[in-house]
Amino acid sequence: MDIHNKKLETFFLPDLCNVRAVLVLILLSEALVTALILIESSVVAFQWERFATVSYFVQWVALLSVALLCQSRKFMARLALPWAVCWAMSLLMLVCFSISLAVESVFPFLGLGYEINWSWILRNILISAIFGAMGLRYFYVQSQWRLKSQAELSARLEALQARIRPHFFFNSLNTVASLIAIDPEKAENMLVDLSSLFRVVLKDQNAQVDLSAEIELGRRYINIEQERLGDRLQIEWQLPAEIPNIQVPQLLLQPLLENAIYHGVQPLINGGKVVINLSPNEDGSNKEKRWLLTIENDKAEQVVRKGGHQISLPNIAMRLDAVFDGAATLHCEETANQYRVIVGLPEYTSQAKHDFNNKTA
Repeated sequence: MDIHNKKLETFFLPDLCNVRAVLVLILLSEALVTALILIESSVVAFQWERFATVSYFVQWVALLSVALLCQSRKFMARLALPWAVCWAMSLLMLVCFSISLAVESVFPFLGLGYEINWSWILRNILISAIFGAMGLRYFYVQSQWRLKSQAELSARLEALQARIRPHFFFNSLNTVASLIAIDPEKAENMLVDLSSLFRVVLKDQNAQVDLSAEIELGRRYINIEQERLGDRLQIEWQLPAEIPNIQVPQLLLQPLLENAIYHGVQPLINGGKVVINLSPNEDGSNKEKRWLLTIENDKAEQVVRKGGHQISLPNIAMRLDAVFDGAATLHCEETANQYRVIVGLPEYTSQAKHDFNNKTA
């Protein structure tokens, strides 16, 4: 079943069983009819009766073809590409032949005489074959472009994920190393938290976890940094009584906390405060319930940017887009003494996971 679903997701012919596809088809069909009528007559002597008759015929062919292609899409997805194309073209020409024959048999006045005009039927089949082949070619090119984009996205996500994990762990290990001689007990506690972080990060290869698990990962990272910075680091958690059941990309919160501490609180002589807030969106105009994850930190007025890969925010934005298909948001706000990152998360899980798996399959 999973293999069939994967083939269907990567099949070049899109899902035509929706209102938008039908509407686009109707508009394109009418544009084709308009072009054909303009070829036969001038703009001034535009034949409206001829336009209505041809439109009626073309719409029957187009809508019935789309209906059959829609119903046989699962079957075609199981076939090899050449056979699937042959099946689609055969359906298109069969529909055109059937409707043309019906028009000649039932409504002979629409043809050129009371006898079946086979040349007219053949002309219709050739026209439908030409435009059908052009449409299938367009769908195939679009499909290849989409698969290529998904493959590039998957490769970039894996590369960024591979870079961000060592980036975090190496910083933590350097901190532990600096405390071994000064405070062995703190170093031991940090190693315990770090080992827990290793287990959490490495156990999930799909890079997608519950929001509650990601918050717990952030707490463990905060424990490590509080051991290092002591009273200079103040943390305030503002969380709801029940964490919403949302699937998020792994290592969503930790890099934001690391940026808040490393670039914000640590350069301050007296330290500073980091506030982590999770609350529902109060915007009444938004029909879909959303949650806002906000990380706010104190910072110096003149921030000296230290070296590094500078990859956290682009990485998070890319992974949010992959998981939520553009429905999640990420933006930053900065004042003289504060820096704030706000992540908007839609409250749905199954569709997000489905879209993410499709993009990274």
